[in-house]
Amino acid sequence: MKESVKIEDLQKCLQTGEKVELPERTTPLRLYYIFRDQLCSIIDVDEKDREVQVTNYTGNILKKAFGIVEKPTYEQYEEFLESRCFPRTRDKMKLVLRELELPFYDPFMIIEKTNGRMAEDDFWLQIER
Repeated sequence: MKESVKIEDLQKCLQTGEKVELPERTTPLRLYYIFRDQLCSIIDVDEKDREVQVTNYTGNILKKAFGIVEKPTYEQYEEFLESRCFPRTRDKMKLVLRELELPFYDPFMIIEKTNGRMAEDDFWLQIER
C-alpha cells in the first residue's frame, strides 16, 4: 500500500504554508522524510560514490532525519535506513520477509515495501529514483 507524494503536495505540506524551493536533484536517489503530512527532510543519495546530502525543512531537531547532524556520512545514512525497519534480530523475521515478498533482510528494500512506517511513530519515507 504505497502512497504517492507529488512535489506540489510536498510544497503544500510545510507547516508555514509557504511555497518552498526544493533543491535541484543531482543524485540518482532522493528520499523525502515526512512526519504525518509535514515534509521534514530531503535526503539525496549517490550510492555509487557513497555520498549523502540532506536538506531540512524544520527547525525541530527531533523531526530532522539526522537530528543535529547536518552532513551525514554514508554509514549514518545506512543506520538511518535500518532505524526505519524492524530489527534484524526480530523473532520469526523470515515470516515477515516472506510477507513482504523479500528474499533477505535489506533495509532499503524493506522501506520500498513499507515506506519506512513504524508502529511507534508517524514518520514515513517517500522514495524517488
